[in-house]
Amino acid sequence: MIKDVTNLVYFDDYSDESLPITQCICGQKFGAWEFIISIYDDDITKCPNCGTKLFFRSSIKVFQVIDK
Repeated sequence: MIKDVTNLVYFDDYSDESLPITQCICGQKFGAWEFIISIYDDDITKCPNCGTKLFFRSSIKVFQVIDK
């Protein structure tokens, strides 16, 4: 089972397939690029403090501006 915990973690900008976590759901804080999770759900990374298994997905939305 997977659970969306996006609002429980803090992170910096991602780079391709990597996302630097700056604060885990357990509250443990990390320096930039110290704790990195992957975009692949078969390459799960565990928090070194609590063992929570994390991966991420990115989402982009493009919007058109229509003048009145």
